[in-house]
Amino acid sequence: MRTQMNGYVVSDDDAELYRYFGFSVVSPRDVRQAIADNPEGEPLTLEVNSGGGSMFAGYEIYTILKAANIPTEVEIQSLAGSAMSVAAIGADVVRASPVAQFMIHLPSLRTEGDSVEHRRSLQALSSFKASVLNAYELKCAGKKTRGELDAMLRAETWMPVQDAMAAGFVDNVLYDEDGVIASQAVMCAQSGIRALATAGGLPDAAELRARKAEMDKGGNPPAQEPEGDKNALALAKARLELLKNM
Repeated sequence: MRTQMNGYVVSDDDAELYRYFGFSVVSPRDVRQAIADNPEGEPLTLEVNSGGGSMFAGYEIYTILKAANIPTEVEIQSLAGSAMSVAAIGADVVRASPVAQFMIHLPSLRTEGDSVEHRRSLQALSSFKASVLNAYELKCAGKKTRGELDAMLRAETWMPVQDAMAAGFVDNVLYDEDGVIASQAVMCAQSGIRALATAGGLPDAAELRARKAEMDKGGNPPAQEPEGDKNALALAKARLELLKNM
């Protein structure tokens, strides 16, 4: 059976809310359901097109795939980035299109408050990075050391399929029966792209809940949304379309 892991990676609690407002998202529950619905004796193929999103939802999808009692395959069609780069490698086999990209970077966290709060955030970010490195190190199986993977995270590394294979993130290339494309390529890091390629443009779930509550009270959407809200939604949808067409 084939299913999709497209759009932003979000928690189960937020998935339906984002879908209500027209966003393409994937949550751990979607993957659990796909495993449950998969016909007996068939592998489950998950088509991946995602720039990431919720770190912990990505961790959960990774663990669900690792624990699956059926053969699982990931097919990266365009992009597996950020949180999805962790989620995707939970599958037994990772394949990628010749035009696919694999992107890894350091976890991020927003902090408000005094110096104590910021120090706590730094400690948390260090722990989050260790978790990411655990998953990458297991998948790469010696092709990259933990120190090399750490450096790639800090550099925000974008990899074409050749480099993702050389590092061990991808097992083989789709449509490349003769192995021609598996030659070494130059790796690149483009920090400016992350704002467009990851989930930075997704509206906050709390804001959407408040908006939906107002809509439910009146039975219909407000006649006119605040200009800032319209712009935020338009920008987020534009970013999502960019991901689909990369």
